Amino acid sequence: MMWIPLLIVLALLAMIFNRNFFDGRFFPGVNDSRPEVRDPLTILKERYARGEIGKDEYEEKKRDIER
Repeated sequence: MMWIPLLIVLALLAMIFNRNFFDGRFFPGVNDSRPEVRDPLTILKERYARGEIGKDEYEEKKRDIER
């Protein structure tokens, strides 16, 4: 009977030190290293704002995205 609390403590320690435990499923916001998922239209607008693409290319790609 004395081994049950020991097993519980060991299981908790294993979960705490396991990197998969901190992947955001149990503690949201702990692992912020995952890349942010961004909307394609937002990316296109940013590229146009930075001058990476011209107006014609922007409008063409915008039509493709909105289909």
